[in-house]
Amino acid sequence: MSIPQLVQSARFIFSGTVLERGKSGVAQVPNSKNLVTARLDRSIRVDPVLGDLRGRTITVAVNSPERFSPGQRAVFFANSWVHGRGIAVREVDHVDIGQEGDVTAEVAELPHKHLRSRLAGADLVVLADVAKVDEPKPTFDRHAALWSTAELRVLKVLRSELRHEDHTQTVVFYFPTADCPPWNTKRRFRPGDRGIFILTSARREKVYGADTLPEGALVALDPADFHEESYEARIGQILTEIR
Repeated sequence: MSIPQLVQSARFIFSGTVLERGKSGVAQVPNSKNLVTARLDRSIRVDPVLGDLRGRTITVAVNSPERFSPGQRAVFFANSWVHGRGIAVREVDHVDIGQEGDVTAEVAELPHKHLRSRLAGADLVVLADVAKVDEPKPTFDRHAALWSTAELRVLKVLRSELRHEDHTQTVVFYFPTADCPPWNTKRRFRPGDRGIFILTSARREKVYGADTLPEGALVALDPADFHEESYEARIGQILTEIR
């Protein structure tokens, strides 16, 4: 796979130095011939909740252990496996340390590429402020998103794929307010919030509970679906490129 493909497929990316083969640094993971331990020298794409991991020993379940030797430096593309008193990950692939700069640059581009993807798939992009928020309706479904509605006062339409024009002044969208995963990490909106809203059809997002929303309902579910007003020029440029 190319570096962009590897970056897309791995959530735990780091440069490190191989310490041992066949050994585990995590109590829950027994020693095995397909394991290597590596000192993490630089976090390239690692969940911030894990803190500063520099110098920590990472146990990696690798595809071809014979390709590693103690002292070897490499960039590891992996996904999480065990987190606790130690960290173990499963390798997707690895590249020579000489490509570290290319990998770092590609990871730095991820937010831009993600924003571009959200804009390309949006049904409506507006500069607006939240005029009103309605509380969600009660439900006995413990997995429900608890959808709230927000009414936007539209200041400028930046992109519209809608067939009608009644969104030019006001528009209503839905957002989840449940405290359980996966909804508890979604943004909550309040009256007075002002910025760029990237809204997508609930049906297109294919999320649990979308079928309980009205036909044509718009939602804002991704962290990239709201930006401060100062982002208008940047978003406008991306929209121009997309067109």
